[in-house]
Amino acid sequence: MNSSRSDIENWWAVEAMIASYNHVYQVTYKTKYEVQGPIGISIYDGAPIASFQYEFLALSMDHKAVMDAVLAYEIPDEKQYVIDVFHPLPSSPALKEQYTKFAHEFVRTGPILGLDLPAKVNTIPTNVYLATTIQQAETANHNLTAEGERIHAQTLRDKHIHSFYVQVNGEAAGWLQLVTVYPNVGYINQLYVLQAFRNRKLGTALVQRAHAYAIELGLKHLALIPSDMAIPLYRRLGYRPLLYFSAFRPNAGLS
Repeated sequence: MNSSRSDIENWWAVEAMIASYNHVYQVTYKTKYEVQGPIGISIYDGAPIASFQYEFLALSMDHKAVMDAVLAYEIPDEKQYVIDVFHPLPSSPALKEQYTKFAHEFVRTGPILGLDLPAKVNTIPTNVYLATTIQQAETANHNLTAEGERIHAQTLRDKHIHSFYVQVNGEAAGWLQLVTVYPNVGYINQLYVLQAFRNRKLGTALVQRAHAYAIELGLKHLALIPSDMAIPLYRRLGYRPLLYFSAFRPNAGLS
């Protein structure tokens, strides 16, 4: 895969991430995504996705062009936004300084992890199931919704969204969502294990099942943005940082 940004070797992972999560949100909540020059814009509006309604993605390494495009974009009053800026190294003080000059404050930095899939897997957990029917989703949601999680019915009809749930004693204990909209790449958009079932390798089982399914589909790579809690799990399974992103938001009173 060739990078479309000379400063980031694994730019394909950014493209896969953007295509994947926006696809899920469009299917589930009818959100929108558009590209305007150096920026991509995810428009969440009233969808229950985040505390902000607009997410700008820096598609260019020219940060002044990115900020000019963000500031020129018309955002309704009282709507909030963040800017995600991608960089190859874990820390980028110059980047933080540059966006501070643009009157934006740093929120956080996170990694995008990736894995080259093997030709086959030796471990396919028997307690993880692919949800393909409304009944399966409702059965899993009986437990998942208690902690704010849900397999949405709309996603069951989409050929690029695959939801798995893990069972313990016949009850759903967690779930994973694999998105396969980007060529040759699977994106793990969601991984959640219910609190009462953690530290029992159920997250590992869900990811291993996703690996097996991705290989069945002929995919070559997986990518994801991990939660802080899940980073050790993914590292044990062979995932490594491909690049990083830093999020910025307007200083108080400027959004």
